[in-house]
Amino acid sequence: MKLKKYFLGLATILTVIGMSSCKGDYDDWADPQSNAQEDAITIPGFTGATTSSEDNPINLNNAQPVKDSVTIATLSVPADYKYGVQNIRIVLTPTGSDAKSTVSKTFDLSSNCNVDSATIQQFVSDSYGLKPVARSFSAKLLASAVKDNDYVYVNCGEFNVYIAPKAPVLSETGYYLVGNVSGNNWNEKDTEYKYEFGGASPYDNPEFTIRVPAQNLQYGDHVEFKLLDLAHVGSWNAGTVLSGDGHTHDITTDTKKPVTTTLYDNTDGKGQNIQFAGTTKQYYIIHVNLLDQTIYATAEDIPELYMTGSGYSWGFDNAPALTMVNGHMNLFWTIKYIEAGEEFKFSPKRAWDGDFSPTCDGGDQASHFSTPNNVKCDKSGWYLLVVDRDAKTFKAYTPVVYLEGETSADGWGDRTDADKFSTPSTKDGEFVSPALLKDAAVRIYVDIPGYDWWRSEFGVAANGTIQYRGNSGDDGSSYTTGVGKKIYLNFTTDKGSIK
Repeated sequence: MKLKKYFLGLATILTVIGMSSCKGDYDDWADPQSNAQEDAITIPGFTGATTSSEDNPINLNNAQPVKDSVTIATLSVPADYKYGVQNIRIVLTPTGSDAKSTVSKTFDLSSNCNVDSATIQQFVSDSYGLKPVARSFSAKLLASAVKDNDYVYVNCGEFNVYIAPKAPVLSETGYYLVGNVSGNNWNEKDTEYKYEFGGASPYDNPEFTIRVPAQNLQYGDHVEFKLLDLAHVGSWNAGTVLSGDGHTHDITTDTKKPVTTTLYDNTDGKGQNIQFAGTTKQYYIIHVNLLDQTIYATAEDIPELYMTGSGYSWGFDNAPALTMVNGHMNLFWTIKYIEAGEEFKFSPKRAWDGDFSPTCDGGDQASHFSTPNNVKCDKSGWYLLVVDRDAKTFKAYTPVVYLEGETSADGWGDRTDADKFSTPSTKDGEFVSPALLKDAAVRIYVDIPGYDWWRSEFGVAANGTIQYRGNSGDDGSSYTTGVGKKIYLNFTTDKGSIK
């Protein structure tokens, strides 16, 4: 039966406050009631209060290790119940205007009103994301008050709780390398080697790569740099500048088991350079994970091929690079809108060195190309060009772009028109996908007859650029998105979006 009397008398109030948990702190948590839960009532003297404010949130960056906890509230109870309060819990509901979810969740608390920090971290990040700012929740504190064989289910109060998730403070514009890289030589205003987020959140898309020529280092036989914030170009002192530990670390050829180096922001006061050992390869590929605060480098020799001609003022300043067919070092592809009468040729360098005009020897659009001197096209339209750099030949196809994998109508099976992108009629038009059928990583490719789909795969990076797989072991830079959205690709600007 319920208690009919609340034992109010002259009891003093016990305030249960814990600023952190210690071993055994959770040992006295009560098991949930086995009978049906009743509506909570209020009892004078049962008072819950917040331990946070918007200006002073519970900061999970300062929480104890994952198996420990943070104090999320305080609970005062009448002295008569000092040893009879069990099953303390708190119901949190996101209330911020920028909340991704407004779904409530109930958390079991210790006798000190502590909650597991990893559990709270997951809930806050699911509700708002990982940006480490104060996030607001309405809270209801509940407990079971027990005396002898009777109990009451008590509403101990409602209040607001503010929590900042565990995550580093990051630039939301992008980063650039300053060091002994080519053309840079520790010039803090030179942003040649950069990665821009393009409006995407680094907390949702924290990984990126920057390619640096290894043979043009300004001094030394290794690469050495810091990562400066594009929002504060020229500043070594921004809190979001990322540095290393000053040691020279190995590079790796195995991206699955990289030799990683820890990043430090300026608040740590370490501020030394990031360094990777020398290489005889053509490029360093700098791999950054902002959330993990790690960085590693791989080294690659990457054959290249560039297209120039009448559409590019017969120069190389803006000459587009072709993409390598994965696993085929001599084979390159590109999707281009070519005007009737346009002439072009190819070069393995951004220079008039080894340039050639290949013969078109196949493809369903081969009849529109001739090679009187340069390659010439007689019909305006979109073309997929597949160039053999060694044989100096190429094939011209109608470009057919498909969705692949979990977001597509055909899954991982053979493609049908249900997964085909529409093709624009103009140079500045966009290829548009069917609506995505699942919230999963997007996989896209252009069909090169005779080759597996993943050999010509590409994706849309978080910064809105089309990222081509090429000969990389990575499976493209597409990112997880929502059901019903479509992908828009502009191959003239190499930009894309998912909306």
